[in-house]
Amino acid sequence: MTTALSLALDLADQIEQFPLGRCGPSDDPDMQYAYTAGFRDIAIRFVAAIKRIGDPDLSNMVSSLEMPANYISEAHDLRAKLFTVIDYLNEIAKDPNYATQAAANAAFLDPEIIIKLKAVPASKLDARKLTKMCEELNDAYSRGNYITSLLLLRAIMNHVPPVFSANTFSEVVAQSGRSVKVIISRLNDDARPIADLHTHFLMRASEHLPTKNQIEPYKAAFEILMQEVIFRLNENSNP
Repeated sequence: MTTALSLALDLADQIEQFPLGRCGPSDDPDMQYAYTAGFRDIAIRFVAAIKRIGDPDLSNMVSSLEMPANYISEAHDLRAKLFTVIDYLNEIAKDPNYATQAAANAAFLDPEIIIKLKAVPASKLDARKLTKMCEELNDAYSRGNYITSLLLLRAIMNHVPPVFSANTFSEVVAQSGRSVKVIISRLNDDARPIADLHTHFLMRASEHLPTKNQIEPYKAAFEILMQEVIFRLNENSNP
């Protein structure tokens, strides 16, 4: 069991045991504040621990919660929503294979590919920034930060064309072989517009936040792209 999971379970127990039911909107304001503040502190730590586990599904469950709770009625509403997260947390904690499955689910790009990218010999192109962007993409995705994930995905698409002796990602797609072209064209035709949508829309009265479903379908295409990048970089490093 990971440290973050262990901490989340401990905080979950504190949330379940917290005597919030002893205080309501009709009680003394000072009493309401004391109960609300005490519960809020535990809830904030719990949500932070959940995100550190690195399971996108868990992160997604807490990302929509309205934090923090400033009034006793909000604290009661928050507790009811946290109970659904705690039920799922207790369920997965009993699975001995959870840690392995969570690690696989948490990565947008297979960590082995990042290791191979780091091992690419020095060439005319420096892959350090690309490597860092891939690491940050995995970190953002694992924490359920899907706006950041989409923007990093688009940034990487804009960054890699020189590896293929191209100026734009559209040129990369156009000059790829038939099989690769079919796969990575999804990044340009579908993933990029989604990232653009969340970048260029001006603030509105009601917003829709991106979810895991908007970015997860492009895992395979991105993996193929990075494998092609590594192949080209290795090829260019050979005398």
